Amino acid sequence: MKINGVFGRLLAANLAVLIFLSVFMSYIIHKSRHLNTLLEQVNSVELPVIERVDRLSGAVQKQAEFREKYVISGDVDFLERHRDYRSEALSLISALDELISDIDKDRAFQELESAYSAFNAENERYIAARGKTAEVPSYAGVSQSLTKLRGLAAGKRKESLELSGVLAGQMRTASLVFVLSGGVLVVLLAFVNTKSIVSPIRKLRDSTHQVAKGVYPENIDSGGPVEISGLADDFRVMVERLRESDELRTEFIGNVSHELRTPLTSIREASAMLREDYFKADRDSSEKLLDIISTESDRMINSVNNILEITRLDIAQAVYEFEDADIGRIAEAAIQNTAPIAARRNISVISAIDASAKADREKLAVVFVNLIGNALKYSGEATTVRLSAERIGDRLRVCVADEGAGIAQEELGLIFERYRLGSNRSFEYKGSGLGLAICRKIIEKHGGRIWAESGQGQGSRFYFTLPLC
Repeated sequence: MKINGVFGRLLAANLAVLIFLSVFMSYIIHKSRHLNTLLEQVNSVELPVIERVDRLSGAVQKQAEFREKYVISGDVDFLERHRDYRSEALSLISALDELISDIDKDRAFQELESAYSAFNAENERYIAARGKTAEVPSYAGVSQSLTKLRGLAAGKRKESLELSGVLAGQMRTASLVFVLSGGVLVVLLAFVNTKSIVSPIRKLRDSTHQVAKGVYPENIDSGGPVEISGLADDFRVMVERLRESDELRTEFIGNVSHELRTPLTSIREASAMLREDYFKADRDSSEKLLDIISTESDRMINSVNNILEITRLDIAQAVYEFEDADIGRIAEAAIQNTAPIAARRNISVISAIDASAKADREKLAVVFVNLIGNALKYSGEATTVRLSAERIGDRLRVCVADEGAGIAQEELGLIFERYRLGSNRSFEYKGSGLGLAICRKIIEKHGGRIWAESGQGQGSRFYFTLPLC
């Protein structure tokens, strides 16, 4: 995965949204914990303290009430009820002791304990004297301590509830801000990512429109993710090849026009001279004109045949019949086919091929004729063209070597392209630049490969491989 690719950009956008969401959730969780702590404090401390204080206040009042009833009536049941409420009050005080933890309420609780202890001591003396003492025990001190403790708990409860309301408000505000800013972030990221993808695609589309109109853009650089930039690179290569193909096609049309116009002109002129009996009494001159007509006709037919053959190979209409073939016999037949050219230039063609391979006899004959014909055209007079073959693994490697002027290194990689003509070709023999392109297509169809080795003034060696029988 590449971070500057489409997937990487989408992943980065999603990570940004995830981080934004994580920050929001962390904030909400923090506030929620604080809110829960406050509510728990209210529910587990303040409310129980208020409830127990209220119950304790009632128990103390009942305790004083049944004390008076006992003193007045002497009924023991009233005394028992007095003691029951005292036990309840002591139990409530013990429960309050377990609930209270902060300093202010603890101080108030200490005052309550002291006041209640004093109240109980006075009650016991008053009960023992059966009310004969002058002063009736009062629980005003206890009541004041209870009121103070209850006020502290109620105040703490109110403060906690108000703070809880503030926290809830902050959480609501944060949620609203998150929704709005999250929406803006998502839209912004979508816009940036979409622009980074759509913009280079739009540039490529504009370039394709130019190519469709026959205009080849010089600089195709769409930028954007690696997938689209890679597509732009491939498109740029395609445009370069289209440009080269267009240039080659233009050159080819010029070459073919010349190749066809020149022989046609020669044929027309020679025919006109024969028709008008320019050399009626000169048979030798008439024969030369007929030779010109024959030679130029063959040259034109060869050019047309090459054009038809490369077209047929391009549209995959050529049918191949692979069989065990005697490569030496096919080579000898090609040598015989090109013998007139060799004889005219005093070039010896020697074949030392004695091997068989899987091949289409007819198509392979075309390869030999083209390679030998090229060797003859590009070689000087009184030289030698040699054909040889050797087994290499499961392949047969065939070589056609000449003693010509050779091929420049910068041209070796181009000579198998269609319409390419070597810069050192013979003026006497011209061509359409399709012969080697036809050879490459045929050899590749056989599952082999074809290449050349050469250098200026060193002759040329053309190799191709075929599968052995």
